[in-house]
Amino acid sequence: MYLSLIVSAVVALKAFEMSFAALHHLAVRNLVEADLAANVPIAIDGLVVGSIVATASFPKRSAGWWYATGLFVVSTLVSVAGNIEYAREIGGGPVSLIIYAGMPLTLLFAVHLTLILLARSSASRRDALAAEAERFAVEEAPELVTSPQLNGHALANGQSVTNGHAQSNGQAQNNGNDHPQTGPAVPFATGPNTPMRFNTFDADGRKLVNHR
Repeated sequence: MYLSLIVSAVVALKAFEMSFAALHHLAVRNLVEADLAANVPIAIDGLVVGSIVATASFPKRSAGWWYATGLFVVSTLVSVAGNIEYAREIGGGPVSLIIYAGMPLTLLFAVHLTLILLARSSASRRDALAAEAERFAVEEAPELVTSPQLNGHALANGQSVTNGHAQSNGQAQNNGNDHPQTGPAVPFATGPNTPMRFNTFDADGRKLVNHR
C-alpha cells in the first residue's frame, strides 16, 4: 500500500510538471509576460488538485461535494484544452495531441488514487489502535470473586449443598412425609438462597460481632 502511495504521488507530480510546462509556454506564446506566465498553470492545475482534495472533505452528495466536483471537472477540461492547443500551436501530430491531453487526466487520476490510499492507510491505523485498546481493556478487567456459600458449591469439610440445604456423612435430607433421614446439624444453612454472613465490630470498635 505504501509503495502504491509513493508511486501515485510521483506520477501526479510528473504529470503536473508536464501540464505546467505546456500551459506556461502557451501563456508566453499568447502575449502573457514571462514573469506572470507561471501563474496560469498554477491557477488551472492547482485548482484541479485542490478541488479533488476538497471532495474528500465533504460528505458525498452534499452541496460542498457537488461544488468541489464541478470545480475539478471544469478546471480539468480547461487544462486539457490548453494542453491540446499548445500541442497544436507547436505543430504536433495526433500522438502529440494525445500526450499533452493525457497529462491533465493523468494528474486527475493520480491525485484521486493518492487520496484513496491515504484514506485506507488512516483507516488501517484506526482499526489497529481500536484493537489494541480493546485488548488492553480485556487484560485489565478485574476478575470476579465468587463464594461457595453464595453459589451453592461444595463446602470445605466434605459437605455438599443442594437447594440451600446441607447434606453430610452420606445422609440426605428428605422434604417429604416418609421417614426422613437427617444428618448432623450444621451451624448455619448455606446455599444460593442463604443470606451472606459477615463480621463487624461493635459500636466501641473493640468486640467482633458475627452477623448472618
